[in-house]
Amino acid sequence: MEQTLTLAEIMSLDGERVAGAGVEEAAAIQDKLSMTGKPWCAVSAWVVIDVTCVPDGELARFTLPLALYAHHVQLGDDDRLNAGEPVLTSFATGYDQRGIFETVDRIYILLGRGFRKPVDLESVKAAQYLFDQRTLEA
Repeated sequence: MEQTLTLAEIMSLDGERVAGAGVEEAAAIQDKLSMTGKPWCAVSAWVVIDVTCVPDGELARFTLPLALYAHHVQLGDDDRLNAGEPVLTSFATGYDQRGIFETVDRIYILLGRGFRKPVDLESVKAAQYLFDQRTLEA
């Protein structure tokens, strides 16, 4: 069994280096945004989390064992996420290796290079809970 990670370890910028969205992905991003109509935001200093140790039936239907942590929201099209704030997402419904990360309610555009790392389900759920509590208190 994998060791449970702390929120700080999950948020740390380490793991496998991966590319995010660049100028060449502008058309793909625009297509995705126009097809879904979901709100969007662009983020930097990000980590795609590969959720491990997921029992069958544990995740909601049509979700993937992926989550996203970003240290900085750069900009977006609504006022739910403000520039400069961090964000920890719910589980993904899609992830395009060109830097488009999608959840049930939002499209995240991953700017520049980031990281990808495995984290066990228990740690991810605990981090999501702690992050939500911290956000509610702010």
